[in-house]
Amino acid sequence: MKCLLLLLAAFHSDAFTLNRCVPRASTTSLYAADGPPQYDKFQATLSEAEKVGEGSFMLHIDTEDVVEYEPGHVLALEMEAPNADGDDVDSKTSEDAKQNGGWMRGPYTVSRSTDKSIDILVKVVGEKSKLFSIATPGTPLRFGGKFKLPIVEGIDTDTTKRVVLISTGVGVGPCVGAIEKAIEQESFPPIDLIASYRTEDEIVYKDHLEKLQKEHADKFSWKAIITSEQGRISSTADNLRVLTDTNFKSGLEDTHYHLIGNGQMVSEFKAGLQAAGVKDDKVTVEMYFNHKAEIDADAVSRIAAAAALEVAAVPQ
Repeated sequence: MKCLLLLLAAFHSDAFTLNRCVPRASTTSLYAADGPPQYDKFQATLSEAEKVGEGSFMLHIDTEDVVEYEPGHVLALEMEAPNADGDDVDSKTSEDAKQNGGWMRGPYTVSRSTDKSIDILVKVVGEKSKLFSIATPGTPLRFGGKFKLPIVEGIDTDTTKRVVLISTGVGVGPCVGAIEKAIEQESFPPIDLIASYRTEDEIVYKDHLEKLQKEHADKFSWKAIITSEQGRISSTADNLRVLTDTNFKSGLEDTHYHLIGNGQMVSEFKAGLQAAGVKDDKVTVEMYFNHKAEIDADAVSRIAAAAALEVAAVPQ
């Protein structure tokens, strides 16, 4: 059986910062016969699968053990397949469930966490995510592993005057958790969230974000891009004005960008920001899917031009 570390790496092709999650009890340490140890598995229970947007559900999970996760960490989440051999799900999930004692599993990004709870935002795109979304309170779950660098931890606050979070779809989940953490820190730089959705109905946590913006106007602002109406963020120069249309002033050298969601968006923005002169340590990324999508050179050029306007936005 493949080590799930390899499964996670396949879903998240950028290098992980790997840390061990070590709750205090109720663990089962599993080892691969032909490789390194697998992640320890910890017991949990679904508190609620809350619908927070069209097709998007926040899984509120109660853990049996004390955990230490932050928004942006990636973990492996497991739930029993409808029957022991996993035949009620798609072939890939079924095969993996058969090799995992009848438990479906996959890599998911933490949206927020307390010492005994974890929230994970999922989009219904297949049978496995559908089963998570319709699971009832009390459903047993298992989880383990701790991968990737948390969003807030990846930002150097000493050299950053503004943070721009750019997300597609459920990539907004970890961004919301990171925003909630950041506004509690007096010295954390202000944040602009640019969240992209296909339709208006898919917007996640709209009321919550509006409330945060109203209560913390000096620390946080957000905008939604509806691609079915406006096209992708990078599709026009007008759309890309959201990068510099802000009350929070900064320059090219002291703006940090976090890109999360569709791999094409992440790759194009990463390339465009690099072309504009943004330093590598000012760009952090996480791809959810579409890792191998071809980059649109015109989109990269538009992004570079828009980001370069950051310099003009700084008062002289």
